[in-house]
Amino acid sequence: MANNRKFQVEVDTMEKVQSVTGRFKSDYRVVQLSFAMERLLFVLNKGNIYLPESGFFLQLNQADAKRLGTKDILLIPLFPDRGNLFYNYDRDFTFEIIAVPGIKDCYYSKNASFFNAHNKDKIEHNPYPASIFDRSNLTDTIEWTKFIDDRDLRDVPRWIEKLDSKHKVMVHYVGCAKTSDGGETIHDYRPTVLADLAKARLRYLSNTMELLDVPTEDASKQVWQNWLDSVIRIDPGGQLAKGAKKVWTRKLAENTKALSALDQTKGKIIRLHPQPDYLNFKDQQLLSINPADSSIQVGKIASPQQPNAAEFVDFRVENGTLFSINKQFRWGQYSAEPSNEKTTFYKERASKKLLPMAGDMIIDHTYMTPEHSYILYHKDRTANYEMLCVNSKTGTIIAQKTVDKLLAEAHIAKGKIEYLPAATMNSTSPDFPLLFKLNEVIYHLSLNAKLVPVETVKLPANLPWYPSYLSADKQTFYFDKVDNELYFFPIGQKESIPSIKLKDQLFDRYIMLPDGDNFRFFYEYGDAFTHGIKTILINSSTFKQEGEAEVIYAYVQLENESSENTPNDLNAFKIGDKWLVSFMLEQELMVIEK
Repeated sequence: MANNRKFQVEVDTMEKVQSVTGRFKSDYRVVQLSFAMERLLFVLNKGNIYLPESGFFLQLNQADAKRLGTKDILLIPLFPDRGNLFYNYDRDFTFEIIAVPGIKDCYYSKNASFFNAHNKDKIEHNPYPASIFDRSNLTDTIEWTKFIDDRDLRDVPRWIEKLDSKHKVMVHYVGCAKTSDGGETIHDYRPTVLADLAKARLRYLSNTMELLDVPTEDASKQVWQNWLDSVIRIDPGGQLAKGAKKVWTRKLAENTKALSALDQTKGKIIRLHPQPDYLNFKDQQLLSINPADSSIQVGKIASPQQPNAAEFVDFRVENGTLFSINKQFRWGQYSAEPSNEKTTFYKERASKKLLPMAGDMIIDHTYMTPEHSYILYHKDRTANYEMLCVNSKTGTIIAQKTVDKLLAEAHIAKGKIEYLPAATMNSTSPDFPLLFKLNEVIYHLSLNAKLVPVETVKLPANLPWYPSYLSADKQTFYFDKVDNELYFFPIGQKESIPSIKLKDQLFDRYIMLPDGDNFRFFYEYGDAFTHGIKTILINSSTFKQEGEAEVIYAYVQLENESSENTPNDLNAFKIGDKWLVSFMLEQELMVIEK
């Protein structure tokens, strides 16, 4: 069975060399290392490293497994695999290993040799004579084919020392020339200045260590030395320690997105899966996240006896009671059944059909406030859009209108409408924002519970296609990010809002929420070594960042970025004076208290 283990974050910066013996197995997968992991290993080894591409699972012998508390470890070799060592299965090999900070059960072997446990053979991998750094002369020969291995960054500090060296060594080049008899091998020996070889070796750093601000190719020896000194002083383990908050997790069968809402009365977060009736999601139908005891409790809501508890599109929760809307235009009310079992069942207490004929109707967007629930929908294969507003607690219909009628009431001339995707909304406003493009003009309509336009605003033509929306107190605006810069698009305000440029690489998972009189921005970041979630505080008056970004959660990204190993389904709620941030990371639901 292939080893598909995932790795947990573990902050441990102590470098401890130990010896282990184990076997490589044919059914264990090979881990392709991320660029961040390569940079981490480069720094940990102070610029003296053979840069690895892969990690290999090693099945430990019984004694080492007991000592390390695990059956397998991930071994990252910092030397070239000249003899396919790591594909030599079911034989004992012994390695000197050092733990990788930030990743549990992950180790690297930094010596350029390995030992066969049967006969203790020692195999060296040296691409050039060590004497070239101390007393180089033309009797020293370097094989060019080995020297140009761009993953070989061993002896970088010593190559920097040779950037001004005038000494020469012999370089052996091998080529082929086409002749009438089919070609022949050409051996070329050229005296070469060590400084030129040093520049060639350091050139590879620009390709692999870009995020470490590598000097330019023509930089002086002093610039290179200063750079290396600054790099080897970096403490990646310290970055991980900064993100060490109160964290609790729950492993789920599937990495999926869900709906989340805050029960302010009980001080809990409820996470409701949109498809709780699916067998694969039975362990996450309904999760109750309680910061009081750092627990994540599983609840059930799907049942053959309540078929409406399926295909949820939105919900809110108040004092333990759930009010929901599903794809079949069903409003529902659910509350927990008294039970002595560990798993709580949420029973349907009331249900209402919001449309008499909902079979060919598609919900585009919903927005639920404590009093009102808004639904934007259209008939399948048409552009006939309508709005519906119902009482959140009773499901009683308050208003229903076509969008064409809304436009007429807002005194907007008819024309070709291109609907922009619904904005991601975080709002304390009771009104619903309708965003659309009409005759090349982008409009924002704010609708009250009777679906009457109370505000009509033309927005800039450069509003992005997938904006987010925030309404809090007197501030209402759309926002989006381009690269690592936040842009704001105010509503009903003539003055423009300056953008905020973040120091971090900013990814596509982010949210902005009211935080007292200001705004709190949570975002997925990535830097040279770590990945995770950070937050900044934004002044609501000046729209400037206050203070430095704060790490909420940081981890070392072992493998290259994918949808599976990066945070998704990011949510944040404030309970009292604490923020609770949750997201999925691989198959773990992560909850962090700030």
